[in-house]
Amino acid sequence: MKFREMMQRRVVRDTRGATIVLVAVSMVAIIATAALAIDPARAYIVRAHLARAVDSGSLAGARALRLGQSVADQRARSIAAANNVVDGQNGVSLSVGFGTNAQGEQTVALSATQTMPTTLMAMLGPPDITVTSQAVAAVPPVDLILALDQSGSLNAANAWDDLQQAAIIFKDNFDDALDQMGLVSFQIRGTDRFMLAQPFRNAVEAEINNMQSNGDTNAGEGLRLALDQMQNGPVRQRSVKVIVFFTDGRPTAMRGVFGGQDRMMAVYTVQNSGKMRGYFNNPDQLPTDNVATPSGCQNFTSCFNVWTEPTIRAQARQNGIDQANSIRAAGIYLYAIGLGNPNAGNPLLVPDMAYLQQLANEGGITDPSQPQAKAYFAPNPTQLNIVFQQVAADILVRLSQ
Repeated sequence: MKFREMMQRRVVRDTRGATIVLVAVSMVAIIATAALAIDPARAYIVRAHLARAVDSGSLAGARALRLGQSVADQRARSIAAANNVVDGQNGVSLSVGFGTNAQGEQTVALSATQTMPTTLMAMLGPPDITVTSQAVAAVPPVDLILALDQSGSLNAANAWDDLQQAAIIFKDNFDDALDQMGLVSFQIRGTDRFMLAQPFRNAVEAEINNMQSNGDTNAGEGLRLALDQMQNGPVRQRSVKVIVFFTDGRPTAMRGVFGGQDRMMAVYTVQNSGKMRGYFNNPDQLPTDNVATPSGCQNFTSCFNVWTEPTIRAQARQNGIDQANSIRAAGIYLYAIGLGNPNAGNPLLVPDMAYLQQLANEGGITDPSQPQAKAYFAPNPTQLNIVFQQVAADILVRLSQ
């Protein structure tokens, strides 16, 4: 009897020992399972946090690259810091790199690595986990044509030098290595001053300095040549396409078939008893920096029994609208700048801002489905530079959206 009781007690003791071992092994498994659940989940949260920081930082750096790599580097790190990702803090290592992608676009890459101490996993193995996130943002390039009015009224108003200076400063907002620019001018006819290309800064500045203020205002031809450069030049598929159109007056000249021939037709800047300035043969041979001499109908009240001062003004205006419609239909943003005295006694000398807003499709006024840009007004020559910089700022902000 005693022997049996003794054996039963031993079995109980043996069972208790096995239970302790089983519990110990189970605890290890439970801890391991918890470690595999908790620490990776923490790492996922850290990675998501890093991703937000590097995404926003790389975009900020790309937007600032036109100001130089040092500025882009600073902007990228600043935005990352605003998202609580700072190099050297909380185990974070942050780096900014610059390169070129397969499309030939400049890029800004932001990489963040953070060493995260483990909790339960540290009991079984690694004391920390390294989490990494990287983002690359392409710098959106600009293909831009600058179309400048060089009519004689600018010189008469002592505004020509101001326009030249404002246009030169404007082109410096864009980067020789990132962007492309072309230059068109117009008076009695339009002229390609510099074909869309890069680098462009020195060449465009030289052309602007060499231009003279003389002649009429053929807005339609200026817009036509700007569109032609966009459609036939080395425009990049992923670029933001922009035409910046400047004028100080209402259209006074146009191109068309008159009397069975390709000719220019013009009226005076202000009404001259209903008389016309005349028609001009050989449009492509007309001067670009001097006043053109009419071939006929000068000071007539009608020409070819059809054209009068009012009909020429109306058609010249319509030619500009038609070209602007074609520009926007091609996916190109058209910015318009008008210079002039809003209080001028003669209504023909008051800027037609409604016309410029129509060209720019401001607020979708012409066609909500087409690119919508803006029309700007400079009341005097001293305001021109400010207005040109407003246009540049709007274009650059558009790139960041």
